[in-house]
Amino acid sequence: MLTQRLGRTITIQAIQTESIAKLDTLNIQWHGLSQDVSVSSYYTLFVCLIALFPWRIRLVKMVQSLFLISQGLLFALDLNLLLTWDSRFNALALSMIEFPAGTLQSLSFQSLCFLSLFFVGLVLLSWLLNKALKVVIEPHLVWHKQPFWLLVTLLLSAVGIRGGVGKVPIGIGSSHFSNEKIDNLLATNPNFNLYSVVSQPNLKARAMKAVMNPGIEQFAMDAYMGPDTFPGGLKRMPQIIREGSNVLIVVLEGINQHWLESSLNSYSNSKYIDGFGSPSYQVQPQNTAMPNLVKIAQDGMWFKKAYAAGDRTDKGLASIYTAWPSQPWQGLLMNPADWPLINGQKMPLAFVEKGYSTSFVYGGDPDFANVGAFVKYIGFQKVVSPSQNGAGDWGVQDQQMVPLLLNELSNQKKPFFCSWLTLSSHEPYDVVAENGLTQAQRLRKSIEYTDKAIGDLVSGLKKRNLYDSTVIIFVSDHGKTVGLPKTVDYEQEFFRIPIIITGGPIRDMYRGVAPQLVVSQTDIYATLTEQLLKKTDKLPFSRNMFFANHPGMAISFTEGKAVLSATGFRHHLFLDHFNRSTASDSIVLGLQSKIIRSFFSN
Repeated sequence: MLTQRLGRTITIQAIQTESIAKLDTLNIQWHGLSQDVSVSSYYTLFVCLIALFPWRIRLVKMVQSLFLISQGLLFALDLNLLLTWDSRFNALALSMIEFPAGTLQSLSFQSLCFLSLFFVGLVLLSWLLNKALKVVIEPHLVWHKQPFWLLVTLLLSAVGIRGGVGKVPIGIGSSHFSNEKIDNLLATNPNFNLYSVVSQPNLKARAMKAVMNPGIEQFAMDAYMGPDTFPGGLKRMPQIIREGSNVLIVVLEGINQHWLESSLNSYSNSKYIDGFGSPSYQVQPQNTAMPNLVKIAQDGMWFKKAYAAGDRTDKGLASIYTAWPSQPWQGLLMNPADWPLINGQKMPLAFVEKGYSTSFVYGGDPDFANVGAFVKYIGFQKVVSPSQNGAGDWGVQDQQMVPLLLNELSNQKKPFFCSWLTLSSHEPYDVVAENGLTQAQRLRKSIEYTDKAIGDLVSGLKKRNLYDSTVIIFVSDHGKTVGLPKTVDYEQEFFRIPIIITGGPIRDMYRGVAPQLVVSQTDIYATLTEQLLKKTDKLPFSRNMFFANHPGMAISFTEGKAVLSATGFRHHLFLDHFNRSTASDSIVLGLQSKIIRSFFSN
């Protein structure tokens, strides 16, 4: 019981330090009590059973040590995920075990040192408690009384395991008491959460339960894609980007749109420049975390109501380069056997076929999450990744990458299609030297660092006479919960990211334009290929952002949840509830069903 309560207390304290709102600590502890008792009862029952065997002292010592060490590490893992992902251990975290080196890179040196010392401390504590245990149970036991006390303990443990004497035993939902996600996450015992993750049926069995009939799927696709033409069959598409231009896509690591917006706006406003209502004043670059990018955006087209398709980098890359939507489970990059799904939608390859040279530049390890293999599969002819010697925890920092990127672009055969994935705003934010900062403060400073790199990049392109011939697209791979204000639009704000189209090839009449249109990450594919390659094929989940009949709708998926964003409208749906009580539910669930059917098709 002590380990469960102490672990939750430390977790609550750490989260409270990073949180804007005050946590309901007493209720969190109270509603987590039954699960704590259940875990403790399981442990007690197990100890009672092994006490019947010879060498019971040695066995109990071993079990106690394993329990203390595993509990400590489980709490530490959950705390790190809550601070970075705003979630407990889940299926996505389980999939990251395939890439242990890359996963450890997301931890700072200080965090690794702390975890190492923490592990040593747990081992030392186990050793001391085993010494105490030996003193307690070494004396001769009164053998004729043992069965009686064992029976009493077994009965009490059985009651504790079930959470009482009711007909229905407690489950993972027994700790949920609040409409605030973080309260429920903190109240849930990590052992119950872990069991829930590993005991779930296989992915396909879970997903196929959500398959709808073809009629619902077609309704959802028609609504999401919008009409093909205007009445009368006309299809007007303005030429905004000069044909034959070079292309540079800068994928920003985990930067929400709100970092580019003025800090003058009140976070208490229920509409936090939320993509549904625009601010009544001009954004002042100097008040934002990214003054360079804001100035660049104001010289191009800045989509402020753009949404990421998913919540991780691997999902974002698939959405940007192949228009493959996210899904409420593991991303496409994690499943190489499913890559043929996007055989007809490889944006880099489409540019190669039109005579472009292609390259992908990344300062980190391209083997992490199969990124390097995937970008080669979709048509990037060259993957540029510098030596990791002397690099930061996650890789070579963004400002150091700019000269390498500029050299690559200068020497690359023209026209080129190049993409740079930034990384300095990835946890552990080791580019920040100051100590004693919150996660949100560290993230902001790392974003400011990346913004300086972006300013250097654009200046370098101009000095090398590449700016006038290169269209530049800035887009984030996903949003983050760190530093995200808690508002009624929180679900939308998590996914809201910047999409900025700028550079010399943009027609002057479209500069400084901020379309009040809801668009998706997946729309970049149709937009660029139509503008630059004259490919007008209708693609599932990708709409040209310049087409006047764009439906103004975006769908975003995360673990067990979908968010539908549209002009003047917001809707989110928990995907375990497979009902269609509204038309919006039908769109969300129909799109999910279409993705599932495609993903698991043969």
